[in-house]
Amino acid sequence: MPTPDSRPPRRPSPEPAGLFAKQPPPEPEPPAGPAWLVVPARVIALVVVVPFRLLYDLLRVVGRGIAACWRFLIQVLGAVAVALYRWVLRPLGIALWWPLRMLGLGIAAAARWLFRYVLVPIGRFLDIVLLGPLRALGRGLAWLCAWLGHGLAWLFRGIGRILAVVIVLPLVLLWRYVLFPPLLGLAWLGRWIGRGLAAAWRGFAAAVVWSWRQIGRGLGWLLRVFIVIPARALWRYVLAPIGAGIAGTWRLSARILLWLWRTLVVAPVRVLVVIPMRWFGRNVLMPVGRGIGAAWRVTVREPLRAVRQTLREAGRDVRRTLRRTFLGR
Repeated sequence: MPTPDSRPPRRPSPEPAGLFAKQPPPEPEPPAGPAWLVVPARVIALVVVVPFRLLYDLLRVVGRGIAACWRFLIQVLGAVAVALYRWVLRPLGIALWWPLRMLGLGIAAAARWLFRYVLVPIGRFLDIVLLGPLRALGRGLAWLCAWLGHGLAWLFRGIGRILAVVIVLPLVLLWRYVLFPPLLGLAWLGRWIGRGLAAAWRGFAAAVVWSWRQIGRGLGWLLRVFIVIPARALWRYVLAPIGAGIAGTWRLSARILLWLWRTLVVAPVRVLVVIPMRWFGRNVLMPVGRGIGAAWRVTVREPLRAVRQTLREAGRDVRRTLRRTFLGR
């Protein structure tokens, strides 16, 4: 009879196989290599490869975003440009073409009218008022100078005859009937001849002085009557009124031309060009510029700032990891 101690040992019941069966623990992977080679390789990969990989992925994502934003911005700007051309510039050009054309035709017509009915009559008036009297004055002066020349010629001829009578004839008579006969009796008539010569010389000097004084008075009277008085009257009653009329006509023409310029050119240009362009720049170009600046800030500047912050944080993490790996802190 078998004893209790001689009983065979109980075998453990097999565990049920299936979904809930215990899996054997994973076997440890064999080391990839010695530690002196693996650790530096991992550190180099962490320090060099991983940041460049992160930077490449980040730049790729940023480049796609920038390309998408650029395409969107180009499409928006193209649509804005097309809409601006179609709904603003083209209607504005069509609206401004006819007023500007009519303005140009009006200015040309006004210029032709001004030339035909203002400048031409002014020129004819100046020709009649100024040039005609000047021509008549020139002819009168020429006639006056001619008669004055003839008068001076007769005057100098008379002066020559007077001088011949007053000087030459007395000298001839003096020599023939006074000087020559006394020379025959110079020995005993010298004293009386000297006295007679002195008396004759005094009379001759008095006659010459009187004749020259009368000639000067006559010439002064002729110059005053024929030159000074006509010139003064010409200036006072002809040239001064003509100059005043020309100055008044020129001032009136300048005021008319200035009023026409301000009314027909400056005011239409300001109303049709300056004010619409100012409104267009204030209400269209400035909002478009602000939108472009906001799009640039959102698509370029902010992503670049985020990339720079990310690179800084990655550098800090890398330095922290290397410090912990090699220094243990």
